[in-house]
Amino acid sequence: MRSSDKLAVFFLIGLSILLMCFLVYAAIERTLTPVEIIALQIITLLAGVGGSYLFGRQSARDAGREMIEPHARSAFRRLTSLYEGLSRVARVIEEPDVDAVKLKVVKAIVAEQISTANDALADWEDVVPESVAELTRKFRRAPEEREELRNG
Repeated sequence: MRSSDKLAVFFLIGLSILLMCFLVYAAIERTLTPVEIIALQIITLLAGVGGSYLFGRQSARDAGREMIEPHARSAFRRLTSLYEGLSRVARVIEEPDVDAVKLKVVKAIVAEQISTANDALADWEDVVPESVAELTRKFRRAPEEREELRNG
């Protein structure tokens, strides 16, 4: 939950509790008019419902992610495997003894597969953003590591 959402939830629920305490205290100290009672109860109700709505919405989102994530892992593993396979093909393409025409065809195929994999990653980012960020970091480091191996 974002910090602004947490702050809004705590504020609204806290306001609801404080208003209810104030209502009880005011009723003990003096007789409240019906308009005062109704106004305080409406404000208390709105604050409580608003806080509960925000909290429930975030809880449902978190629960949905927890339910989807285990089912998404196998498909996400396939996507990871696709990226690793493409990395292996990219290493073959970089070899100096590859025919120019074959190289162009393979590069076009690889470019299309990378585009497909990138689209799939963008879709997965909504479901498992941490895993996508980790995979993206891993494959951004891969070309640097290959360059180090070649020069090393």
